[in-house]
Amino acid sequence: MDTENLYYELKPLLFSLSYHILGSLTDAEDMVHEAFLSLQKIPEEKVSHVRSYMCKIVTHRSIDLLRSAHKQREIYVGPWLPEPVMTENGTCVLSDNPLDSYMLKESLSTAYMLLLHQLSATERVVFLLREVYQYRYNEIAEIVDKSSTNCRQIYSRAKKSIGDLPKNDSSKVEKEFLSEKFAKALMTGNMNQLFEVLTSEATLYTDGGGKVQAAIRPIYGMDKIVRYFQAIFPKVPKGFTCSVHEINSQPGVIIKIVGTTFTIVTFHFHNDRISDVYIVMNPEKLTHFNDGDERNIW
Repeated sequence: MDTENLYYELKPLLFSLSYHILGSLTDAEDMVHEAFLSLQKIPEEKVSHVRSYMCKIVTHRSIDLLRSAHKQREIYVGPWLPEPVMTENGTCVLSDNPLDSYMLKESLSTAYMLLLHQLSATERVVFLLREVYQYRYNEIAEIVDKSSTNCRQIYSRAKKSIGDLPKNDSSKVEKEFLSEKFAKALMTGNMNQLFEVLTSEATLYTDGGGKVQAAIRPIYGMDKIVRYFQAIFPKVPKGFTCSVHEINSQPGVIIKIVGTTFTIVTFHFHNDRISDVYIVMNPEKLTHFNDGDERNIW
C-alpha cells in the first residue's frame, strides 16, 4: 500500500470532514495523522475500500473527541465559534466538479459551520457526506455503522434544520467591498461607516474563550453593534493593521499588531449587507495565523 500517495490523495477529504465535525484545525490535523498511523498497522488485504475505511476512522475518532470535549463546550465562556481557516486562491477545492466545489465552499462559511454544530455529531457526518461530498447512502452507512434507510432518515432530518440558513446571496465583488469598508471603519475609528454596511437586525458574536476580554453574549442590532465598536476602539493598541482575505470561503478581515494576528473577523452577507459579524479573539484559535505560514492547509 502506497501510504504516501494515499496521504496526499485523501488528506483534503479527511481533514475537511474532521474540521466540519470538530470546528478545530489542530484537532482535525491530529485525527488525520492518527488515522494514517492506524492504517499502517493493518494488513493491506483487510482493507478493501481504503477511502471508506479512512473516512470511518476519522469520523469515529472525531466524534469520540467531540463527545469528550462536550462538557468543555458547555462551560465555554461566551459564544463558541469555529477556528478560522484561510481559503484563498481556491486551495480548498477538492474536486473538479463545479457543483462540489460550490457546495464545499458554502459549507465552510462560519454561518454554515455554526448551523452544522447545532446538529448531533452523527447527523453532521451523514449530512456532510451526502450533501457536500455526494456519497451514496450505502457508502455513508458503512462509515457511520447504520443502515442505508436510517442514514436516509438522518439526512432528511438534518436537511430540514440546515434549510433555515439564509443564503449568502451577495456577489463576490460586493462581499469584498463590504469587508473592505468594514475594515476601513475599524482602521480609521469612524464607526459610523458601519451603518452603511450592516443590516438593521445584524448580530455580532465575539469568541474570546475566556482568554481575552470579549462580549459574553451576542449583540443584536446595528445600533448596539456600532456602539460596541465605538466603546472598544480606544482600548485597541495603536499601530494595528486590517487586511481583507478569504477566510472560510468568504471575505473576512485579519487584524494584526506588530505582525501578530490578534483578531479574525468573518461575516454572513444578505441582500448586499452584512447580517452577521463573527469575531474570533481566542488566541488558541489563531496560532496557525502566527506560525509564518498563513496559507490554507487543505
